[in-house]
Amino acid sequence: MPPYNRAETTRRIFEAAVKEFSAQGVSGARVDRIAQLADSNKALIYSYFGNKEQLFAAVLQSRLTDLAEAVALDPDRVGDYIGELFDFMTSNPDVLRLVQHEACHFAVGDVPHRGPRQAHYEEKVAAVRAAQEAGTVDPRLDARFVVMSLISLVSWFVAAPQITDMVVGDPGDPDLRRRYRSHLVDMAHRMLTPG
Repeated sequence: MPPYNRAETTRRIFEAAVKEFSAQGVSGARVDRIAQLADSNKALIYSYFGNKEQLFAAVLQSRLTDLAEAVALDPDRVGDYIGELFDFMTSNPDVLRLVQHEACHFAVGDVPHRGPRQAHYEEKVAAVRAAQEAGTVDPRLDARFVVMSLISLVSWFVAAPQITDMVVGDPGDPDLRRRYRSHLVDMAHRMLTPG
């Protein structure tokens, strides 16, 4: 039997928890199913992470960190952010599903890790303001609304695949994704450009 490897065990637990929480939500998820999927045991999961809500919070924070590291809102490329966000979200739909389940389970003021996450969004708002000061984003736009709009325009394509299918076609079709991504970037540039 190979020696115990905590990092490997934690990775398996996180992968199993992402699947379970994104499919079942916080209330519907079962730690015993996570343990089985992770080839672990419930006692070890509770020992590492505490209760089910704490495990959910850790998994969500990990996936949001993956998003933050993969996609940055650069003041020199605000319009391109939407395309990069689209790429990440369509390749990682579990992230948005986890956020949706968070919204169903926690009150707005009680979401896990709210302070650091809010600070992260403040950095995005600051990037838009820097672009406005540089003259590449229309200064008449509210920077907070710009950030919210860019995120929202991407999210609905992933959050409601049934509506995406009814309006524009199969969200899994690579050609449709390519065309819709191009549309989002073009639309963002047009909306944000001063004029």
